[in-house]
Amino acid sequence: MRSKEIMTNFWNKAESPIIPVENTVDIVAPTHSDPKSNRPELEKLALDNLGALLRIWGKHAFDLDGIDAKTIHHQCDQWARHILVVAPHPDSAEKTLDPAELDANSQRDWQGLRKFATELRHREHTYVVRQFKDTRKMIGDFVQTLGKILAEDQEEQARVSIVLDHLRKTIETNTPLEVLSREAMQAINVISEIAEERNQRHRHMFEDMTARLQTLRGELNAARHEMELDPLTRLFNRKALNEQLGRVFELSKLSGQPACLLMLDADHFKTVNDQFGHPVGDLVLKQLADCCLYTFPRKSDFVARYGGEEFVVVLQETNQKTALALAERLLQGIRALRIAHDQGVLSITISIGVADIGEYASASAWLQAADDALYQAKRNGRNRVECRPA
Repeated sequence: MRSKEIMTNFWNKAESPIIPVENTVDIVAPTHSDPKSNRPELEKLALDNLGALLRIWGKHAFDLDGIDAKTIHHQCDQWARHILVVAPHPDSAEKTLDPAELDANSQRDWQGLRKFATELRHREHTYVVRQFKDTRKMIGDFVQTLGKILAEDQEEQARVSIVLDHLRKTIETNTPLEVLSREAMQAINVISEIAEERNQRHRHMFEDMTARLQTLRGELNAARHEMELDPLTRLFNRKALNEQLGRVFELSKLSGQPACLLMLDADHFKTVNDQFGHPVGDLVLKQLADCCLYTFPRKSDFVARYGGEEFVVVLQETNQKTALALAERLLQGIRALRIAHDQGVLSITISIGVADIGEYASASAWLQAADDALYQAKRNGRNRVECRPA
């Protein structure tokens, strides 16, 4: 048979046996010196090793274009069985040989095996070459894109261009992949340094911007506070009063905490202006404002100039009884006040209206109640405190 003649010619040239590989049974080569007398053993040993090689090839197969690793593994195993026991190979009809017919059908398809191995190896070569090529291109594109993204100024662009040009030359010369990987890592390290330097610059810029914003915020707060103050008395102005009054009203309604309003007015203030002039009138208002601040020192107490010679005090967490006592203390303080000016010394009195937050439906209604109490004090002779029932 032709297969036997091929194997005979092959082993006539052999000088030493082939050592078995993994997953094969260890076979001891005959020790006879005559190759012709050892031919059956050598043929069996060759077939065993060839079958083992095919199975190892299949075991370590990987996916290729048009065929997956599992199929390759199965085909290699079929070819190994065909070589070892003349079982059908992948290209033959799927049938199991009768052991009685084994000698008659012991023809092994060496040409088919060669074709299978050649095509499989060609596929592997094509796949690996393309993967290397794609990997080279991917590495180059990735590093180049990364460099373009991170380079902001001309100096950075120049540094990136140098490493990218070097990497491009490495790719074009088909340098081994490990060398290409090393060059790519060097390029990435340069780009990483540029990114870190940029991050530091941005961090410093951010810190500087934060400091400037804090300064600006402080200036804005100071300006806002200045806008809320009355320029003469340095008390809160009417705009600030309206905002605070609304906040306190809503908070007290939600929490159920008591709150009171005091509205006060300097008695016969027009006479002071007419008799002593506006500079003395301004001095009186300043002294009156200072006395209010001294009487109501709590942080939650809110003292504002309502307009002209009228002032308003917002007292949080203060019931009507306490508010009346504080109003009397302010009244006594103003009575004891002596205001020195260029033309002598004068004294003043004030009238005060008190209103508890009670059941008023709005902040404006609450303020109107305090105003009504103030005018009740005026009508009842001034220099006194009147309370508006809730």
